[in-house]
Amino acid sequence: MAACAKGDERAFAELVGRHQRWAYRFAWKMVRNSDAAWDVTQQAFLRVFNNVQSFRQDCSFSTWFRRILYNLSIDHWRTLRRRTETEYQDEVAVDDQKADGHNGLCYRPLGPEKLARRKEVIQVLEEAMDTLSMEHRTAIVLREVEGLSYEEIAEVMDCPKGTVMSRLHHARKKLVAALQEHGYQGSEV
Repeated sequence: MAACAKGDERAFAELVGRHQRWAYRFAWKMVRNSDAAWDVTQQAFLRVFNNVQSFRQDCSFSTWFRRILYNLSIDHWRTLRRRTETEYQDEVAVDDQKADGHNGLCYRPLGPEKLARRKEVIQVLEEAMDTLSMEHRTAIVLREVEGLSYEEIAEVMDCPKGTVMSRLHHARKKLVAALQEHGYQGSEV
C-alpha cells in the first residue's frame, strides 16, 4: 500500500492480482450476479486506487477493502431494487489451493448422488440467503465464507461486535429453519 500511495502502478497491479479472486467471490455472494459482481469488484479497485492516500494503517488492507466491497454491494441493491436469480453450477467441487500449494482452482469430480444432494442443499441455502437482509447475509458471508473474526466483521460492517453476533445468530436460525423445512435434520443441518 505504501508503494501504491507513491504512485507505483506495478505495486497496484500486484495488489489487484493478490486480491481480485476473493474480492470477486465476496461480491458475487453479496450481489448474486456474475456481471454485477465484476462491476462491484472493479469499482472497489478503482476506489482503492483513487483513495489510496486515505488508507489508515490501523486496520489491514483486506478489512478496509471488504468494507469498500460491502458498501458497493449495498449501493448495487439500492439502485437495482430487484433481485436477479442465478443458478449455482456445481458439477465439481472447487478447492482454493492446487495440489502443488499454489493458488488456483483444483477440481474434484463428485459422484452423481453427492452432486445431486449438494445441488439440492445449495439451492435451499441460496433461497434462504435471498430472504435474509443485507446485514444478515453480509455477516454470514464474512464469517462462514471469508472466515473473518467477529471483530473484523464489526469493523467491516461498522457496528459493535455484539450486533455482529446477534446478526449471525438470527441469520443462522433462519438458514437452519429453511433446511429443516426441506427435510434436512441433525448433522445434515
